[in-house]
Amino acid sequence: MTPAEYQALTSPSLSHAARSLYQLYIRHHALGDKSQPLDYPLLGKALTVQGKSAQHYRVTANTLSALVEELLAVGLLNLYHNPHPVHFHGAVFTLPLKHLPGLAPLPSRQFAMHAQWRPDEQFAGLARLCGLLDSTIDETELGEFIAYWLGRPEVFENQHQWMLKLVRKLKQQRSIKRAPAPVLNQEYQQLPSAKQETGPSKRAQQMMAEAQRLHTFTQGDGESDEENR
Repeated sequence: MTPAEYQALTSPSLSHAARSLYQLYIRHHALGDKSQPLDYPLLGKALTVQGKSAQHYRVTANTLSALVEELLAVGLLNLYHNPHPVHFHGAVFTLPLKHLPGLAPLPSRQFAMHAQWRPDEQFAGLARLCGLLDSTIDETELGEFIAYWLGRPEVFENQHQWMLKLVRKLKQQRSIKRAPAPVLNQEYQQLPSAKQETGPSKRAQQMMAEAQRLHTFTQGDGESDEENR
């Protein structure tokens, strides 16, 4: 069923019997976009509701014609060929809404995760909408996702919700893989290592040795002058 068909079938002007006629017979037995010729006796038997002792709902030829008129009024059927101008026995209809997407998404039933579950063709668009540009999935990622939710059979989601859960899982996994290695704080980087010497640097030691040599040399010159006097 397309969203357009769903919108038409939920019209308040449509009776439950007309919905059943369209869903269970006309659409079910359609050949492409055209119905098979309507068989009033067969339809009467299919739509009649029988109780244990008596018939509770019986479909007559006039009732069937009225049901078809309801379907024509909401656009689910268009008359293609009708050999009888008074009724629709033997008539063929087109189903114009069978391949029309419509304006609103079709609600889907919720279900528990199963081993055969796969995302559908809308997954790539949903992934991009959620900020996941690479929507490719390998068998390992998909298998881990399915296995996780197989262990939680009490969780029921529809197809869209399961795909959204998968998108969030992939975003989380891939953000962890791309995360850069942690950088140490600058104050920790400036701390000396255990093997680093805490005394004067080599350059300072050289300068101190040079100063000591000059001091000794100066004192030596002073003593020589004293002796010469």
